[in-house]
Amino acid sequence: MGATTFDNFVRKKLHAVAGDVTENGLGMSMEDRNMVLKHSSIIIHCAGQVDASEHIDISVKVNALGVINVMAIANECGSLSGLIHLSPLQSHNRSSFGTLYEDKLSPLPNAEPETLLTNILSAELQEMPSIMEDIKPYYPNSYMFSKSLAEHLLVRDVQKKQINSFPQYPIAIMRLGPLGPSLAEPLMGWADNVNGANGLLLLTGRGIRVIQANQGENPVDIIPVDFAVRLILGCVANLSIPKQFAVPSPLQHEPFVSADYPSYRESTTATSVSIRDSAASSEEASFYRSSAGSRASSHTSAQIDSLGPKEITFPSIYHISSIKMRPVSWRVAYDAIRQYWMQTTNVRLIPAEIYFSNDAAKSPAGLSRARTVMNSLRSAATSYITGVPTANTSMIDPISKVPGKRNSHRFSRCVDKAVKAASHLRGSFGDMWLNTVDTNTSHLKQLLRKDSAAVDFDPHELIPEDASVALWKNYFMNASYGIHYFVGGESNLRLPSPISEWDCALHNESEAATMVDKPTQSSVYSAAEVTKRTERMVHKIKDVLIDNIQHSKETDDEWLTDMDDSLEDWCQDPSIVASEREKRMVFGKWRKKVGSNDEAVKVVVLNDKRVNVAVHKITQNAGVSKQTAVNEATKILLRMSERTQLAFVCFTGFFLKSLFENMFENIRIREEHIRQIRDATLGKRVVYVPVAKSILDPLLLWYITIRFQLPVPALACDEAMAQLGSISDIYRLAGAYYMKRDKRHRSPLNSAVLAAYTQVLLREHGALCFSLEKTRSRSGKYDEPYADGLIDMVIEATLQSNQSRTPAFNKLMQSETTPPTSPDTPVSAAPSPTASIDGHAGLFRKAHRDIVFVPINISYENVPELPHLIDEVLDQQPRRQTQELQTPMEGVVRPSEAMDKRTKMLEGAEVPRKRGRVLLGIGSLISVQDTAEEFSHIYDSSTMENFEVELAKELTNKIQKQQRRALIITPISLVSAIILYGRATGGVCVGKIKELMLWLREEFTEHGYHIDWQDGEDLDSIVLYVFRLLEDSKNLIIEGKEINDDTNIRVNDHADNVMTLSYYANQIVDALLSDAFMAAVYLSFTEDIVTEDEFMDRFRFLVQMLEREFVCSWDVDKQFNKMIDAFEERKIIRKRQNQSGVNELCLAVNMELHPTQYEQLIFLASVIYPTIDSYWITSCSLSALEAVPMLPRSIAPLLSQWIATHLIAGRRTIYREVLSTESSRTAIDVFMALGFLGEFQAKERLSPDAQILLHELGVPTSESLIELSGQNSDGGMTPVSPVDPEGMMKAIMAQIQMNRANSNMADLCQQIDSYRLGAASQRESFQNAQVFQKCLKQIKGILHTGASFAQRRKIELKEPEDKLVQLVYALRVNSASSAHTAQGRALRRISEAYNLR
Repeated sequence: MGATTFDNFVRKKLHAVAGDVTENGLGMSMEDRNMVLKHSSIIIHCAGQVDASEHIDISVKVNALGVINVMAIANECGSLSGLIHLSPLQSHNRSSFGTLYEDKLSPLPNAEPETLLTNILSAELQEMPSIMEDIKPYYPNSYMFSKSLAEHLLVRDVQKKQINSFPQYPIAIMRLGPLGPSLAEPLMGWADNVNGANGLLLLTGRGIRVIQANQGENPVDIIPVDFAVRLILGCVANLSIPKQFAVPSPLQHEPFVSADYPSYRESTTATSVSIRDSAASSEEASFYRSSAGSRASSHTSAQIDSLGPKEITFPSIYHISSIKMRPVSWRVAYDAIRQYWMQTTNVRLIPAEIYFSNDAAKSPAGLSRARTVMNSLRSAATSYITGVPTANTSMIDPISKVPGKRNSHRFSRCVDKAVKAASHLRGSFGDMWLNTVDTNTSHLKQLLRKDSAAVDFDPHELIPEDASVALWKNYFMNASYGIHYFVGGESNLRLPSPISEWDCALHNESEAATMVDKPTQSSVYSAAEVTKRTERMVHKIKDVLIDNIQHSKETDDEWLTDMDDSLEDWCQDPSIVASEREKRMVFGKWRKKVGSNDEAVKVVVLNDKRVNVAVHKITQNAGVSKQTAVNEATKILLRMSERTQLAFVCFTGFFLKSLFENMFENIRIREEHIRQIRDATLGKRVVYVPVAKSILDPLLLWYITIRFQLPVPALACDEAMAQLGSISDIYRLAGAYYMKRDKRHRSPLNSAVLAAYTQVLLREHGALCFSLEKTRSRSGKYDEPYADGLIDMVIEATLQSNQSRTPAFNKLMQSETTPPTSPDTPVSAAPSPTASIDGHAGLFRKAHRDIVFVPINISYENVPELPHLIDEVLDQQPRRQTQELQTPMEGVVRPSEAMDKRTKMLEGAEVPRKRGRVLLGIGSLISVQDTAEEFSHIYDSSTMENFEVELAKELTNKIQKQQRRALIITPISLVSAIILYGRATGGVCVGKIKELMLWLREEFTEHGYHIDWQDGEDLDSIVLYVFRLLEDSKNLIIEGKEINDDTNIRVNDHADNVMTLSYYANQIVDALLSDAFMAAVYLSFTEDIVTEDEFMDRFRFLVQMLEREFVCSWDVDKQFNKMIDAFEERKIIRKRQNQSGVNELCLAVNMELHPTQYEQLIFLASVIYPTIDSYWITSCSLSALEAVPMLPRSIAPLLSQWIATHLIAGRRTIYREVLSTESSRTAIDVFMALGFLGEFQAKERLSPDAQILLHELGVPTSESLIELSGQNSDGGMTPVSPVDPEGMMKAIMAQIQMNRANSNMADLCQQIDSYRLGAASQRESFQNAQVFQKCLKQIKGILHTGASFAQRRKIELKEPEDKLVQLVYALRVNSASSAHTAQGRALRRISEAYNLR
């Protein structure tokens, strides 16, 4: 239903009435009473006193007397259609297996119900203990007794009417098992108290024993509250009064058995029952509580025959439990509960095998006064130590921004309340199983299932009768979340279970996947020592990856020692040797020992045709012997070869799981994508191609393939990856091979050996992994593909026959190290047909097995190395992590330290901070052979020699397109984009954030993107969760003491903080790019009617300028027509023709008449406004070329950054993203492609003295210099023309299309400015030209000094060269910080260099 729909429904349908069930007339006012009597047709009596420790007189007054008062009102209602009375599903005793019948009431002490009621309500306080003693043989507590007495009183009222022939109305008694949080409605995991199962989930999650040790294999009979509600409402719709009936009669009394009775499983007369646990197969037959007409033993069946219903009874009694829906055991449920609480809190819970152990020494203490006191201390300590930013939502109270105190106090009160009810919980979840007769309930379910109009009330639409283990495990995780979030008030949480049809790689249930879950069986170290060793190794990886800490030699030695010990343990582990075949099927076919088949690989590679050709060329051109060239090829092969083996791979799989569990909350992938890869790669080879976002990408993908038994790849890595210390070691153990990706640094022989070895690995492993991009994205945008030749090598591996079938080749193919292409299925011996072009030109023949590319896009909620990436994109020195700690004063303990120690004693060690979720998106798979065949039909056969080159480009374009379609939209990207959009108005309120998120969700879903946002997930919790992820680095400023829908949120306006949010926002730019271009063009007009050609010209210019920045290769005309149609369909634009027959566009949306749509247009444009400003500022900075005729290309981004700081300080731009040097570099490339700039080598024009000075300033002699082209080449003599937007656009477009070297930089600057936020309203003020000229004046100011840098060095240079050197010197000096580290190293950070704090 969702939160919004639910809230609207409540406001529309519900009318609250004040009252009290213990008073006559329910304590209502006369007005309310008359309204109820007049309009009520259904009464559902669910009020009650549920505290089992309450005095018996209070329980009876509320639960029993309350029923009489409700019946009195019901008897007065003129048109009552039915009454539902809710009662607990209970047995009054523990003998006869606690069988419950639908025509029986639980027995009472020897007295009439009315007499018991009167005696209890009239008794004195001192008489209550004796009354309770009389009841104890029948019921364990006052709650159970009072609810049973209520049933008797209700039946007695029906019986009186039957005797006196008074009119009846339909009545049903619904006996419910323990109720838990909702499964789906109104929200997943919703709960509002700690009664019943809710308290059990809470106490179990806090380490307090409620479930007893002997219940581990018993079924969990907990009913989701929405399942029960559907049955209740369905019962209302099907109530009737039988013509002839008998009222339910009391059972014969049998004394109550105390809690230390023998287990039901141990009873000699017990029904044969077995239930599933986590290891049970889904196909294995399972039996649960016996019930009439289902799975009853002969003994129970005989009881039902003798005591079961012989005639129709009224009121109808329904027994509702989950026992017929294949419930899991308590052991499985405990694992799910434990998993949630350990992920989200710092509580440490023991494993299930210890919890349900009979060994008292291993088991935790149960409920006691001391434990309750300790729990209260824990809660108090937590309230002062821990804290999280919170928010007010529609489902929870307004929450203070003060760190966590109010939330923790509320959570502590919930725990204390649950502790008080703990004794009752033990009674409700005892290990005696109830045998329930549920004929009425089964009949009701059949009616709801058959009635198409009642499908919304069918409970099995929520939980099928054959519910899976995964469903129940997800339910208990979500239920724990609901208690934590909705009841405990702890914000910043999200639903822990995977989205529907998604799987979690950290908690995969497949049998094979558990092989990476088990640590090694060391013969030297204990299990605790192995665990500590793994934790140390994980910590060192995180130091390097996240904090960029450079370890000392001692730390590196410790890492190597731990690594050696781990590998030795895994190599000696008998389980690996014993099950080698099975492990090799899961982990891929790896060599038994490093180097075991090196000789066979060397023979195959050296006999490769491409290697032979390269060797021949070397011998011919260089004059060296063939043996020398072959030796060089051998050295190259040895340097790049993978060096791992099966035991190492097993260790790496286990270690990566430990690392990822420590870093991420979960790693999710769609189940259909897993099936898609398996099905599409049968008998084929695989190349995984992830978008480069993190250094963990290949390792993450490698782990996923092992987890889900997909072809395990060899990892193709650049040689730079071998210099990363501990991370490089893990890469090497996972099967990485290192190469020179830059073709300029590869010799022809190196390229040939690389191609040959790549083909061998594809054949040997059946899978390969590499990225198209050169490096990770620094800004969150997509990067251009890097021409390293790997795609060409993959094409050659399937379309060419370069490796002949020599004996060594056959040995390699037939050896035990050769893997199946897919571990799931046998591979056919017959080769797949392929189109080979290594024969005669244009003729195709069979060659090799097909290769399939798997495009992958990994979405991180929190990229591990993001701070490092931001430092690079801002061209600033990173903040070095110091490992120096101050020496504490002996004997002095700070109060905070004492509290920390106390908290650690209560809670255990602090849980590592998780970095959110990781989501893997898979695009459509791409076959090399199919693409080659399709491409051959459209390719010009006369140029067949370039076929593979063009085919590589086609495959690259297809892969990138599918990578983008595979994007999983994360809430952090949505919230980041919205907060950045709010900068124009000084921030954005929480309510507006939620409104825009709902709109964006619809937009992305309509465009076919997957979003990490489940149906039924609370939007408020998602927003607060994102705030927690973003607040970790203090990226947000939350105004006010409390967070509610009106709270203003804005980004901390510092370059690092803005770039963090910008990184996440940029991940959704591509999905909105077409709309963003159209919105920016739309908003650049002040007129209401424009010509279509003018709109098209502006759209074309913007696309041509930014297509390289966003790596888009559109057909501009087709894209424009498509977007015009889309905007027309959304009624943003209307087409028309004027009287002259010219096509015009009416811009129909404006702020006054359509504020919502206009705001959406501004948001869409806002995702590219920072980039437009970056290009505008870069063009402003290039005004320097009118003062200095040439400029080193590497200095231009620094100059743009310097100009950007002045424009930010002057409030000419609100976007700190303009400080990025990455966008300015791309802008210069674009301006050169458009013909505004030219390029030449420094050595061509600069004197040796100028080159020496530039080299001293960090500009190498091989540096390229840029200069203005066309009209700009006159040194700035051309004046800036007045602003004429329409004429300027047509002139610039004509210059770009016809003569790219005949344009003016000032005009380009003004034209870019016309697309900027708010530029339309400033167009008449000529501020564009003023900014350009002011920037030029600013640059000239730093050139005119008393003595230039060259003059101080006593070097005479020509004036242009002197200005060039002086400009470079000034930029270097201005960008250097005066602050130095202890090592004397300047920390050049943007805030320090330009005083932008």
